[in-house]
Amino acid sequence: MLSTQRYFRFIRQLMMIIGTWTVQTGELSTLKKRLYQVYAITFQVICTSGSLSLLAEVPALIKTSSITSAAVMDNVGRLMIYVVIMFKIFMWQSKRMLNLLSVALQQDSELAGETNPKIVKIYKKHVSQANNVVTIIFSSGILIGIGVALIGDLNCYMYFKNQKGSDLKENPLPLNLWYPFDKNKYYTLVLLDQNIRPILTCLCIGVVGASINSIVMFLKLQLTLLQHQFRIVDKFEAVEYNLKFLCLKHQKLIEFVEGFNESAKNVILLEYTVSSITIAIIIIQLISSGQFMLNLTLLSYTSLQLLLFAWNCNEIIVQSTALANALYESNWYEQSKSVKRILQIMMCRCEKPLRLRIGMFGAMDLDAGVSRLKLGYSYTTLVKN
Repeated sequence: MLSTQRYFRFIRQLMMIIGTWTVQTGELSTLKKRLYQVYAITFQVICTSGSLSLLAEVPALIKTSSITSAAVMDNVGRLMIYVVIMFKIFMWQSKRMLNLLSVALQQDSELAGETNPKIVKIYKKHVSQANNVVTIIFSSGILIGIGVALIGDLNCYMYFKNQKGSDLKENPLPLNLWYPFDKNKYYTLVLLDQNIRPILTCLCIGVVGASINSIVMFLKLQLTLLQHQFRIVDKFEAVEYNLKFLCLKHQKLIEFVEGFNESAKNVILLEYTVSSITIAIIIIQLISSGQFMLNLTLLSYTSLQLLLFAWNCNEIIVQSTALANALYESNWYEQSKSVKRILQIMMCRCEKPLRLRIGMFGAMDLDAGVSRLKLGYSYTTLVKN
């Protein structure tokens, strides 16, 4: 029995931190619910307000002759990241996604109460894999946020050190953000904000990225369990009844994937579209700026998130088509004509893979993820030339 180990336990805690977990809060009192709603709105406003500051500062950067084009590109790249974050946050709080998450939590609760040794083994394996992926994405994001803040402070310190004895018209800042007040007059406050903001932003990036990967990996878990049940369907006493039950389970899984596509397809399309441009901007900054290690880390993290998601989507395609093989591996030849007919219908349906779509432009898979990386390098070559 796995009552103490749930698939979504870890990601639930992380989503509560950024205020995107709004299901299964029935155990909370009315006061706690309201306090959490206020906290969630406040946290999300703070995290996403940087997009307006970045956008508002771009005209000033273009007009300032002393600012290089790298600063403008840096703001554009960060703005794209903020837009993707906002869309992902809105996606998680949509009614359709909340319903899907509630279904997934119910299925997870049922699996956590399983006593079948084989199912327990499969479940534990996938919980461990999901926790590892979440830990990698989340912890890497936090470390990068801290790194961005520290490197920004170091650059400001070095600038002050080099300009010692000369009059500074404007105090240096790690990020090019717009503020509705004099940045020099409230320099300490602005510097504090620019130290906290990268950490909060990277926290959101890590959590929303890990959340989507968790859902996709949970689909993989469901498909793996279904394969196991297909292989041993002939071991049940009422084969036809249990086969129909598994058929309905497969249909519900198909409906879940279709529902997820409807909720996330535009977000996946947006991230798929801007990821190559973001990667190109980071590569250009990697080549032209002095912050080599920071930009290399950002490039690695962006590529890692993209490839992990593409890999997990590719696994859904592979595992869904493997269901037909699992049915074939059962003792179908010993069954009645009615059972064989159901098996044939199910095998035909399993030949059509489950796919997570990129809007209207096909499936998200490993080839699509790799193509984004290649396109990013192509953009870099085009801009540099």
